[in-house]
Amino acid sequence: MVNAPAVPMTAKKSDRTRQAVLDAAARLFARKGYAGTNLAEIAAEAGIQTGSLYYHFESKDELVGEVLRFGTAHSHEHARSAVAALGARASAVARLRAAIESHLDSLHHLGDYALAGLRIVEQAPQPIRRNQYANQRRYGEYWQTLLENAQAESALPAGVDLLALRLFLFDAMNGTVTWPASARRSTAELANTLIRVVTHSTPSRRRRGERLRGKAAPGLG
Repeated sequence: MVNAPAVPMTAKKSDRTRQAVLDAAARLFARKGYAGTNLAEIAAEAGIQTGSLYYHFESKDELVGEVLRFGTAHSHEHARSAVAALGARASAVARLRAAIESHLDSLHHLGDYALAGLRIVEQAPQPIRRNQYANQRRYGEYWQTLLENAQAESALPAGVDLLALRLFLFDAMNGTVTWPASARRSTAELANTLIRVVTHSTPSRRRRGERLRGKAAPGLG
C-alpha cells in the first residue's frame, strides 16, 4: 500500500524516523483499527525501540491525531493547488473537476493514511474526533464554495441541496479506496465519471422510483 511522500534522505535522521513512525502507525491503524493497535507494535513496525517512539510522540492519542490531521491537510492542500493551477478564468465546473481528481489522487497516493483515517476517526477518543471534525469542516467549507460557484454558473440546478451533494460526493470518492481490483479505474477516469454525473445527470421521476423499488446493490466499502 502506498503511503505519504518519503522524507528526503537529506532530511535529519529524527525527521526520517518520525515519518517512519507515522507510516507504521498508518499501516497498523488501517489494518487493525484504533483499539487493536498499541505503541509497541507501531515501534516494531517502524524498526525502533518503544522507548525511542516517545521521543517523537508522547502518546498513542497524539500519534492518532497526527495521522488523521496529515491525511486531511494533504488532501486540502492538494485540492487548493490543483484548483489554483487552473487560473482565475477557469470555469466553476473545471475547478470542481480538478478538486475531485485531486481528492482522489490524495486518497490513492496516501494509501494507508486514507484507509486509517476512514477507519479510526469514529473509534478515536472524543478530543481527537473533535479536532478532526474541525479539520474536516474547513475542508468541507472549501468544497461548499466550489459547489456554490458551480450552481451560480448553472452547472448545477438551483434547487439542489448542496450539503447533501457534498456528502454524497465524499462518500463516493472515499469509497473508491476499498473497491475490488476489478473495479479500479484511474483517478482521471473516476473524476470524469463523477463530474458528468453531478453536472449532467437528471433522471426522471419514473426512473428514480424504479431505483427505489429495486433491490439495493451490495456495498463495496
